[in-house]
Amino acid sequence: MKLRLTALLLLLLPWLPAAAGEPNFCTQPGRTLFYERTRLSDGALERTTTYRIDAVRTEGEARVVDYTFLLQDARGKDLYGGACPMTVEIDADGTVRMDLGASLCAVLQAVAPLGGPVTSGTHALLPAGMQPGDTLPEAHCVVTAALGVKYRIDVTERRVLRRERITVPAGTFDCLVVREHKVERGPGRNRNTVSDTWYAPGVGYVRHDTSIIKKDKLRPDTTEVLKKY
Repeated sequence: MKLRLTALLLLLLPWLPAAAGEPNFCTQPGRTLFYERTRLSDGALERTTTYRIDAVRTEGEARVVDYTFLLQDARGKDLYGGACPMTVEIDADGTVRMDLGASLCAVLQAVAPLGGPVTSGTHALLPAGMQPGDTLPEAHCVVTAALGVKYRIDVTERRVLRRERITVPAGTFDCLVVREHKVERGPGRNRNTVSDTWYAPGVGYVRHDTSIIKKDKLRPDTTEVLKKY
């Protein structure tokens, strides 16, 4: 009987939810997360997103996750210059620190490597131990690219809405849902959106719903879900 139970647990292990207390980002080298984004208006596939976790290294008391980020259109064509190397920092307590400016710089370098873009601003944080009702810190960045072209990202009104167990194609996850208001300004990228994101410990986001603000009205736009993990 004991052997049978052990064998059953081994079979179920890949499907068990990540332990609470893990950071809301994947820290497993070699793991690939694949997402599909569809339009809410007609269900059509808009694009796919792939995160490949390349390495996890230690810097002081923190961890740094090196990963590759790739966007592709509905036909599988690379967007924004193809795969981009990126990093995210994880504090000793599990707080996730995303440098929005550095991520945008990586994309701009892939699109047009005409000299290193310069960035300034603050990180977007997913604090360890965040709970429903919490207000999260704002995040801002300004990136100056070639010829003085500037991009700005402002993420405000960030709050934790609730806990929720959801099922997506990649499985069932216990999540915290975070809502935020994001304004992006720059050549070819002017968006004013509100999004709800479902974060699972040890995985990262498993669903991301976006609504566009136009003329002070909120219009549901897309939903993105984790397909493979």
